[in-house]
Amino acid sequence: MRKITLSEYNSIPKDYRGIWTVERWDLPNWEKIRTKHMGKRTMMMYDKGTCLLVEGLSFEIVDDSSWKKPDEVKKEIGARYLNFYTEQGREPHYADCIIRWSDTLETVEVRIALSVDSYAEKDDEIFFYCNSLKDLKSLADKGMEDFTIAGCLGFGIYEDLL
Repeated sequence: MRKITLSEYNSIPKDYRGIWTVERWDLPNWEKIRTKHMGKRTMMMYDKGTCLLVEGLSFEIVDDSSWKKPDEVKKEIGARYLNFYTEQGREPHYADCIIRWSDTLETVEVRIALSVDSYAEKDDEIFFYCNSLKDLKSLADKGMEDFTIAGCLGFGIYEDLL
């Protein structure tokens, strides 16, 4: 089943989304399947042809109203970076972050390196490599990756892990 956020659903033009309100007595077994359709949200989507998707049958809407917006996540990253740099007096090697997978919308804690320099003994702990703080912040926006950063837990240096 496809998952979509409430904000993504609401951004679909109204001509391509709606609520199923039409009785379809012309369909076989309508009496048995009626409750699976009536009052459910619908959307038109192109997937190897144009098709009508029905909430609960072909897609699920996940309420994202309490999620941090990308700009909030970027500010959080910046604040945690500044805090680390002020306390340590040096650049961090990695950031511990919460990511949200684009397909399942589930979250997981990961470690993202702020440099592509090889730390062979730490490679198993690194989920993703960035080239800079700016690249890290860009992961808060939807882009080419199959995840986005949903939050920043803090920064660290590899020597702390040894």
